[in-house]
Amino acid sequence: RLSVMPLPERVDYKESVVTLPQNVTVSQNIPASTSQLLKSTLEEKLSLSASDASNDHAFIRVKQESDLAKEAYRLTVTKEGACIYYSTETGLLWGIQTLRQALEQANFFTSGNSKYLPMVDIKDAPKYDWRGFHIDVVRHMFTVDYLKKVIDCLSFYKINKLHLHLTDDQGWRIEIRRYPALTRTGSVRRGTVVGDHRTSSEYTDEPYGGYYTQDEIREVVAYAAERGIMVIPEIEMPGHGLAALTAYPELGCTGGPYEVWGRWGVADDVLCPGREKTFEFLEGVLTEVMELFPSEYIHIGGDECPKVRW
Repeated sequence: RLSVMPLPERVDYKESVVTLPQNVTVSQNIPASTSQLLKSTLEEKLSLSASDASNDHAFIRVKQESDLAKEAYRLTVTKEGACIYYSTETGLLWGIQTLRQALEQANFFTSGNSKYLPMVDIKDAPKYDWRGFHIDVVRHMFTVDYLKKVIDCLSFYKINKLHLHLTDDQGWRIEIRRYPALTRTGSVRRGTVVGDHRTSSEYTDEPYGGYYTQDEIREVVAYAAERGIMVIPEIEMPGHGLAALTAYPELGCTGGPYEVWGRWGVADDVLCPGREKTFEFLEGVLTEVMELFPSEYIHIGGDECPKVRW
């Protein structure tokens, strides 16, 4: 039996198996980026070769059927090979990911030097349109390469939203060209609390920081889109704004001085709603953010905003 995550709507097994050929031919009708995912699984996980072929003669074939839902697919494995039925490219991608999961398990289905798959008919469609994962790059900065590894994993399991937490009290992680001090000053904290932030007064003595350039953001967003994932940016306001206040203290209610926070929790200092400059700043920031992210949503937080300074 195959193990597929998330569990498909329906899985029907046949009383037979199909042997994987040493050279697995892949339909030329599959988009290049998705086809490459398949080929990497075949070559790196199974030590098989992979080559392109016309759809009718390929071992892995595809067929578009307009009556399927936008993210639905059907995967059949028969003696002729595997066929994925879909209506949209997203549905095709999820079918490919299920096939990749099945192929990775072919190492457990062996006979001599041969690897095989059980013959099966899988029908699936997501129960929820929004299937999200959150990653906080403020408190713990991650490289672009690491984010791509996360995206690969999310796509493998058909997660279609990546919520990217980019700003907070502990750092500002996205380049805003109208406000260069956000990354020049607001991206670095002097040290980080050691132990329980509620009781500890011990800090590391090394600065901690980093940020993503706009080109890097575009790279991550495009990489995710190719794998069926929309990136949702989080730009915190009006609370959790110490990194922004450190860069531009005139946006605060007291005028500072402020410092990028080296501990966790909720800070009393927030963006001041009584200053017109605050709204000019937010409009400028969000304008650039909207240019970078095709998402129709931007998470602005709005919670955990003490009114001590108001």
